[in-house]
Amino acid sequence: MSAVEGPTKTWVCECGISVECWRGEPNVYCSCGAEYNAFGQRLRYDWAENPSNWDSDISDLDGYEMQHNDY
Repeated sequence: MSAVEGPTKTWVCECGISVECWRGEPNVYCSCGAEYNAFGQRLRYDWAENPSNWDSDISDLDGYEMQHNDY
């Protein structure tokens, strides 16, 4: 018999809704649209557009600055 597994982490979103992360889920979304990583850290809505995601020669901060230099 195997034990029933529950979520690996549970927290409350800024909107007040409970969010659960289950084993094997890299990122989870709240029903309000907020995205969190498996540790419960809220991710920026535009994190995937950072050039450091696909270019290992660009640091996260440099990629962030390049991404937002038009603002």
